[in-house]
Amino acid sequence: GGKCNRGMSVVDTSSFLLGRPLSKDEYFKSATLGWMIELLQAFFLVSDDIMDSSKTRRGSPCWYLMPQVGMVAINDAFMLETSIYLLLKKYFRQSKHYVDLIELFHEVSFQTEMGQQCDLLTAPEDKVDLDNFSLEKYSFIVIYKTAFYSFYLPVALALYYCELATEKNLKQAKDILIPMGEYFQVQDDYLDNYADPETLGKIGTDIQGNKC
Repeated sequence: GGKCNRGMSVVDTSSFLLGRPLSKDEYFKSATLGWMIELLQAFFLVSDDIMDSSKTRRGSPCWYLMPQVGMVAINDAFMLETSIYLLLKKYFRQSKHYVDLIELFHEVSFQTEMGQQCDLLTAPEDKVDLDNFSLEKYSFIVIYKTAFYSFYLPVALALYYCELATEKNLKQAKDILIPMGEYFQVQDDYLDNYADPETLGKIGTDIQGNKC
């Protein structure tokens, strides 16, 4: 499994914003929001591995390559995403930010899917066209595919939970966190090409997949 860094970021950020350790109920609620990010991450990774024809994930075969799974993994991915909204309804329906939280997940999911779409369209399987690659296009991919859900989303959720989600605070968080997410994905792409698969926990496929 993963390290749950995205999910734990909601808990840690909430505690930091409140300036104190979280109560038992506060920890549960913020951790629940964190688990929703982990479910979103799982949805993206299961889908991405199928689209990229990846072989391993975190040192194990990709989910769609597991015995008796195959393309059932596509529906599994749908269920992972849907479970986010079931959890939101169960634990945050009475919150005044319920609609804001739903819209935040929808917005970030759409942004991530736009990044994935651009990633796929610049790398058709049957044709390598280096003229289709550009730094501007690569920057769009890494920001939309990774930065929003991995870096901005955890902090935005914590801001809503702590009643601090003003327009100014959300913008400031985005201005700081999106460049951090861009750096993270650039590093991840470098490791995909040059890191030892045993250390990385997966076999890189970016060059094989004609990725920008």
